[in-house]
Amino acid sequence: MAPDFIRLADLLREVPPPPLLAAASQGEAVPAVRDESACAASDLRDALRAARLFRARLADALDEARATLLREIAIAVVGRELALAPCVLDRIVADAASRAPVVRVRVAPCDTTGIDLALPVVGDASLAPGDVVIELEGGAIDARLGVRLLQVLEAFA
Repeated sequence: MAPDFIRLADLLREVPPPPLLAAASQGEAVPAVRDESACAASDLRDALRAARLFRARLADALDEARATLLREIAIAVVGRELALAPCVLDRIVADAASRAPVVRVRVAPCDTTGIDLALPVVGDASLAPGDVVIELEGGAIDARLGVRLLQVLEAFA
């Protein structure tokens, strides 16, 4: 029979030590039974400190991994959705064109027919499907899918 599942958080939660060990971990004087006891108390204090440091580092690593994992899951979900229903680039370009004069629109070669606006559209092999770079008179708007997704993820972070 397989052992029951134990969550890592439950495994690492603090368990109150026996009174002698608690005194040693707090730096309090421990009754001297023998010299070995003093060494053991010191070793115990060091071990408890190392365990606390390990626990703190593990918690930090889990927090960092959680953010990365959530970002990767979001990218995978959006990528899958775009495979099922491609991005409507017309709206992105029309929104930019309503705010500033557009000189040229660069998209992935497979998306060149997806923009039905009276603007010059150029296929750019360096762009992935769903990416668009809108060139203006004074610069460019990078509206690649990854950039747009990162803005959404940062807004909810």
